[in-house]
Amino acid sequence: MQRPTFETFIGVDLGGGKGKKTAVAVLRKVEGGVRVERYDTGPDGKAWYDAPLLEFLLARADGAVLAIDAPLSLPACVRCQVPVCPGMAACVDPTVVWFRGRDARGPGGAAPAGHKPHFTPYTQRATEVVLHVDGGILPRETLGQGMGPLTARAAHLTRALAARYRLNENLLEVYPKATIWRLFGEKTARSYKKHHAEQSVRLGQILNQLPNLTFGPGQWQEFGVRNDHLFDAVICAYTAWLWANQGWELPTDGRPVFEADGWIWAPPAPA
Repeated sequence: MQRPTFETFIGVDLGGGKGKKTAVAVLRKVEGGVRVERYDTGPDGKAWYDAPLLEFLLARADGAVLAIDAPLSLPACVRCQVPVCPGMAACVDPTVVWFRGRDARGPGGAAPAGHKPHFTPYTQRATEVVLHVDGGILPRETLGQGMGPLTARAAHLTRALAARYRLNENLLEVYPKATIWRLFGEKTARSYKKHHAEQSVRLGQILNQLPNLTFGPGQWQEFGVRNDHLFDAVICAYTAWLWANQGWELPTDGRPVFEADGWIWAPPAPA
């Protein structure tokens, strides 16, 4: 799949399957960048439940990249098919081996028996460790507190979309906070939500500063400035455009692990 052929960039800020917190943004390629064609929290005033969301995404798959703010793969221990676990120390799964290597590199080496472990490959994925330990950005753990229903919905949608969307080809897992952190720094990333000045940060420090992003007729910036989910959906879609436009690739060091375990796409860290 050749990235220059992509014309549409869809961002989904995914919420629970029975709630009303899912938002979708569609960006179209235009001369010099991308334009927000539409973004909303549901068609015709209704929420983006599974059926309308799948219908919408599948109908727009041609020439599109889909970026979702939710875990699109499961931790190694949850994916494991071995009937009897040999224990972390004896496990030969490449991802668990990778975790052991990172554990040994942590403060003081691997956690002693009876002490809190540094990492848990049944709730975490390698990409989350890289983002946190190497990048200083704390993501949500795939199966951490409160994440189970969202991860389950994302797994269902990934399978339901598999005929048209393939992970890391035209389906991306993204994290809006990581994109903002990499583009505008830690202070902006920490203040664009749940902050007394969040609306001014979203408009003045982010939307107005994103290169090559414009808003189409009727798609006012104010929609996203006032709504967490609409704002994040736009950032998801914009991240997909950056991925395609800049040709991001998986890291060469540990690539087989990230191909199996999943990867959160964000702009490269500054040199």
